[in-house]
Amino acid sequence: MSVGAVLPPAAPAAADSTAGAPAAASPRVLAGIGQIYATGLTPGGGVTLTKARPAHPWFWRQDRRDARVTTAVADRFGSIAFRDLTQGGTYVVRDVETGWSARATVLVEGQNPPESFYRATTMHEGLNYIPMRDGITLAATVRPPVGRSLAQGPVPTVVEYSGYGVAAPHDALTDLVNRKLGKPPDPLAPTGETYVGSLLLRLAGYAVVSVQLRGTGCSGGEADLFDLPSAYDGYDAIETVAAQDFVLGGKVGMVGISFSAFSQIATAGTRPPHLAAIAPLSFLGRFWDVGRPGGIVNNGFAEGWLRGRQASAEPAPSAGALAYANALVETDPVCRGNQVLRLQTRDAITILRSQPTMAPDYTARDFTRWMARIEVPVFGALQFQDEQTSAYAMLAARTLLGANDRVWLNLSSGEHRDAVNVGTFVDLLAFLDIFVAGHAPTIKPLIYFAAPVIFGNDHSSLPLPPYLFLDHDSARRQFESRPRVSIGIERPESSAPGGTRTRWQIAASTWPPDGATISTMYLGDGGTLTPDAGPAAQASYVSDPTARPRTYGPDWTAVPDGVGLGFVSAPLTTDLVAAGPAAADLWLESTSPDTDVQVTVTEVRPDGSEMLVDTGVQRASVRHVDEAASTPTVPQMTFDRIEPLAAGFNEVRVQIMPFAHAFRSGSRIRVVVAPVGGDHTAWAFDAVDATTRPTNTIRLGGASPSSVSFTVLDGTGVPTSLPQCNLSGQPCRDYVAAANGG
Repeated sequence: MSVGAVLPPAAPAAADSTAGAPAAASPRVLAGIGQIYATGLTPGGGVTLTKARPAHPWFWRQDRRDARVTTAVADRFGSIAFRDLTQGGTYVVRDVETGWSARATVLVEGQNPPESFYRATTMHEGLNYIPMRDGITLAATVRPPVGRSLAQGPVPTVVEYSGYGVAAPHDALTDLVNRKLGKPPDPLAPTGETYVGSLLLRLAGYAVVSVQLRGTGCSGGEADLFDLPSAYDGYDAIETVAAQDFVLGGKVGMVGISFSAFSQIATAGTRPPHLAAIAPLSFLGRFWDVGRPGGIVNNGFAEGWLRGRQASAEPAPSAGALAYANALVETDPVCRGNQVLRLQTRDAITILRSQPTMAPDYTARDFTRWMARIEVPVFGALQFQDEQTSAYAMLAARTLLGANDRVWLNLSSGEHRDAVNVGTFVDLLAFLDIFVAGHAPTIKPLIYFAAPVIFGNDHSSLPLPPYLFLDHDSARRQFESRPRVSIGIERPESSAPGGTRTRWQIAASTWPPDGATISTMYLGDGGTLTPDAGPAAQASYVSDPTARPRTYGPDWTAVPDGVGLGFVSAPLTTDLVAAGPAAADLWLESTSPDTDVQVTVTEVRPDGSEMLVDTGVQRASVRHVDEAASTPTVPQMTFDRIEPLAAGFNEVRVQIMPFAHAFRSGSRIRVVVAPVGGDHTAWAFDAVDATTRPTNTIRLGGASPSSVSFTVLDGTGVPTSLPQCNLSGQPCRDYVAAANGG
């Protein structure tokens, strides 16, 4: 078991002070799933946790583990959290200073409260506090459709569940208009990350209940990102909202992008009986793949995002806490009382940095395990060049598609926010109308009115919803008969919030598409990339990640001479469409026992420009692969052991993130092997090579050649003209051959 990490005080106070603490309360113990929380204890005093003896002494003698006593110290608020406890076990918490004690039985995953628990809560328009099964209350703001009152009768309803400022009780639309007029932002309005629910769906005629993740904002509890209690909070929130009289049909959907999408995957995996459907946009598969891609700490986006989440979990009022909590905490006694466990927030940065293998803290945050359990209809969207959550989630797309036969995915070129684009948003509204509202898609006048703000220069082509003028059953059947995967390719850059639609699409029944084959190309002497292995050779480079910018900004820079290797194909004679994962198989020797490798795929166009396609990174010491579970394009890394490089050449496989890209006839495919960094806008890496700068040698050709394998499709249907250079997430630069010739 473990005891909650204590963060530094959020307000200027000595460690043993209660200054700035929530109002004192009598001692209390709450039991969650695998956890126990105690509040009202002696601040800074000793606390013990003992597993209670079973009723029969014989059983007690058989299990001496029950005699263990965990000793901890209450924080300055008089609170403590104990984690990783035996589900169903009964424990005694004791305040050493006062002698007060109480027992509690740890809750068990999947043993859900009766329906009467949820019907006991009545929600109203505005800010509410709804109870969870462990006694923690979450802030939840009820927002009616724009221009409608809940008193007018039941309305279709969705939940947006997030750790951002989702439950801030003021109106997002009013705040957005005021800010367009030059007024300062309203601290009591929801933040832009939650606009899918707090703004767009309300314009589309839906009531939205904005639920705040535990340990953030005005919600109670402590934050331990993506843990079991927060997943089952989603269950409890769905069941509570669905029991309200204003909810049409007694079932609700879920919506949102990014944080609000992760929560949908976990919540749906808990199988709330009154969840109708979910619509996650720009979600992730495993926290590991973003926090430690290839086993390397992502100290760019991932660490920065976690630092933001740690700050937002500080007890309000504080500089890092969510703005609406800072504004309400002095006048709202529930919000203030809900800060009492905040100093027990789990230190996610320590988890990220201290665990080089995929330990239980990471496997518990694997959303693919929730995907396999989802039973409700799903409409999701992911982008190949997503600079935040990445395309790694697409490696789990078959798991999600296999969960049930009512899962549809829009996969496309572009970045994180491009999920909210014209085509996807129209599809999303049709999906919600059919599976949540229970009617055929209808025209949303307010959405069309607001389209210039939402979609910028793409609003003029906002299509009418599909299946108009059909009855509900016919519309549902037509939606269910659509291709389960839509693959959009070549999204132009845009400064508008929603981006623009992709130039062309591929319809498929699964991902990677049926009929796809694997094409392997070999890295050769002189920087060649060919279908045949060729004679044995080798090429070396200095792995110096400081030789390039950690990320690219306005300019995407080339790899300097000697700090990477390039391998380029002959000009293609036909179009080649790669759609799916790719992987590099490198035979690598290094002057260091460990090194980081980045493999980047680009297209060198006939005009001499070079376009970024996608990348993958791998730390050599965590290269172990489960061969039985691997394919040529998906090396199944175990990330469960550290293995320094042996003398001589070692096989190091590198997962290149999935992509869909058309390499045009006349273009050349280029593969660059180099130190990590420089090919992402937000991801950066804590490179093991930053100080050692080893020389890495790649073996080419011969009996054990280095190669790259792609998932390829028939190239028919590709638009003849090349797209503009600098697509969304795909910058261009002038092609400069590497020192080895490629």
